[in-house]
Amino acid sequence: MIYLGHAMHDAGALELRVQRGDRWHSGIFDSVSALQAAVEENRAYNVFCTHNRPQGVTVTNRMGGRALRDEDICRVVRLPFDFDPARPIGEPSTQAELDIAIRKRNALIAMLLSLQWPQPATATSGNGSHAIYRCLLQNSDETREMLAAIYRGLREDYSDEEVSFDAAVRNPARIWRLYGTVNRKGTATAERPHRLATVSIPGRWDGVAPKQIEALANRYAKQAQERPAATRSGPVIRVVGSGDFTTLDAPAWFMAHGALKRGIGGGRHAVTCPWTEEHSTKDAPHGTDTVIWEAEPGRWPTFHCSHAHCEGRTIRDVMRLWSDADAFCARTWRRSA
Repeated sequence: MIYLGHAMHDAGALELRVQRGDRWHSGIFDSVSALQAAVEENRAYNVFCTHNRPQGVTVTNRMGGRALRDEDICRVVRLPFDFDPARPIGEPSTQAELDIAIRKRNALIAMLLSLQWPQPATATSGNGSHAIYRCLLQNSDETREMLAAIYRGLREDYSDEEVSFDAAVRNPARIWRLYGTVNRKGTATAERPHRLATVSIPGRWDGVAPKQIEALANRYAKQAQERPAATRSGPVIRVVGSGDFTTLDAPAWFMAHGALKRGIGGGRHAVTCPWTEEHSTKDAPHGTDTVIWEAEPGRWPTFHCSHAHCEGRTIRDVMRLWSDADAFCARTWRRSA
């Protein structure tokens, strides 16, 4: 498979991740032939692959290893842009919905070509539309800030009531639908069938220069600064309750709702997002897409979900949704004298 050859050449090693019902299985490969054999063994399931170059991980060339984490990635070698058409949650797209996502993707490609970006690989996941750019960036704070500015800016420019640009797919260890396999998400019908994920690679698939990426990031960072404050963030959710939320035991609260996964150090805990059913990608049992931070002295706990559907949601939104945070506070709130 040509795509896998390019992917392995640029990344050095890839994680194959397979969804079998509610369980996920991973393996790290640096052999294209071994990876292809594992893909063939798992074609009856949803199959995904990583994009970027890991470092210091154990390669076994078989299934049975752990999933890659963002901190395992040393180089970012792909910029994946994903357009997802509006449709009922958990259902495949109709052809008309998929066509709308393709048109929106093509509009983005035309804009980037006007900025002298090279031609990307173009693809569909079966339900949505992709543009895949080659690049070579260090997985650093600076890169993460640049990509955050770009993806948020593109979401502002290319999302509407018919199609959403997914700003959450920028994390380095992101898994991606493997082209050449069937997207089996949701229940297939005649109007909403399961489709093969496909990709078309240009004859000359050049990489985007770091200076071009930086220029686009600067453009969108400036645009965000110039946007009126009222449009940059939603209304503050007013939380009413008797608890002192600086004493809220967030891990115990999430555990009570069956949403606590595991501690990941530094006061952070991986959790299941309360809005997981709205996500376009199923939450992995040990994934860290959604995280809470324990309360620091004098501050409330923090909540963050990296999925596009949850961008801007905070701990206040969770409090409003569950409405029982008071019960997990060590003391009631008292106004300072």
